[in-house]
Amino acid sequence: MNIKVHKKSSKQTKKDNRSPEALFEKAWERVISQQKKNAKLREEMKAFSQRVSEAIQDQEKAYVDTLYQTCEHLLVFYGRKSLTQWQRQVLMDWIADCMSTIHNNPFAGDIDMAPLLQQVEAMLEKMHPGITSELSEAMDSADAGNYQEPSDAADDERMDDMFEDLFAEFEQEAAFGEQDSFEFARQQAFEKERQATEQAMNKLMKGSSINKLFRKVARVLHPDLEQDEDARAEKNRLMSELVEARDSKDLVRLFALYTEHVGKSPLEDLGGDLAGATELLQNQYEFLRVEQEDILYEDPFAGALYERFHRKTDKATWSNIEAHLSDLKRNITNLRLFREQATSLNKLKPYLEARLEYMQDYSFEFE
Repeated sequence: MNIKVHKKSSKQTKKDNRSPEALFEKAWERVISQQKKNAKLREEMKAFSQRVSEAIQDQEKAYVDTLYQTCEHLLVFYGRKSLTQWQRQVLMDWIADCMSTIHNNPFAGDIDMAPLLQQVEAMLEKMHPGITSELSEAMDSADAGNYQEPSDAADDERMDDMFEDLFAEFEQEAAFGEQDSFEFARQQAFEKERQATEQAMNKLMKGSSINKLFRKVARVLHPDLEQDEDARAEKNRLMSELVEARDSKDLVRLFALYTEHVGKSPLEDLGGDLAGATELLQNQYEFLRVEQEDILYEDPFAGALYERFHRKTDKATWSNIEAHLSDLKRNITNLRLFREQATSLNKLKPYLEARLEYMQDYSFEFE
């Protein structure tokens, strides 16, 4: 006997796809898929951060150690009376720049900055009596455009201004800047939607349909029905997971446990709550999409490594890392050579002149 299969018309298919049951299934599948994507991205971020850290941490630590030694070397010259005011300013900016770089390097956790800060503070007090350790806003406060050679009659006021905020970056966390209007509006809208969803979720979780789903799963998972100790322990674990899903209003996990242990879709037991559950799943999907965008920055350290080194391919990524390592090695070598060569004030002065010229050129570019 030949059985003739009649294909559904496109109109019928579209109608079926818009049915409450189809919309629920689609919303549920999208949430599960997005959860998997987010979990995968978190694992990838964790693995990427670990791989990059292992590749660069030794060289990064060597670099900050070299910067620390360079700060100490430069500080020796700061108290020389033959320095002009502009030379002293450029020198302290150099020291401050090195200290700021150390402070902001995530691999510098083993560096104790306190002794160096004490040396800087003691030198400032010696050369500029009245300057105290309560100076605020540190290293980056010096604008390159301010470095102009003063006249012989200039007093120490400009020097005082330069050091005014030297130490605060090491004494307290920097305050958060004002959020830009777009991001603030985005967060406000997201929070409003989250609150509305939470209210709808509370209402749904108190309804008879969800309670019915919960009871059905609980009957299957109840540990008292098991004689075997291992099976009873597993049922205890699953029962705890079920209760946690209910108490935390994790609708997706509750549905998953129902499907896995009751053995069918929760559709028929949702009844009149089907539309509400579908809407909540759709909202959950949108929240997960937003969460995916934010995963890169959940761990600031991992996010910084990702933005700095990640490229479209592994080959390009590791090429970028290798280039960074080469830069670090070159910087370390240059700093060591500098310390070997700049052993007197006369030998240091050409470096100060070159740094001043660079700072003035850099400032000019942004005017």
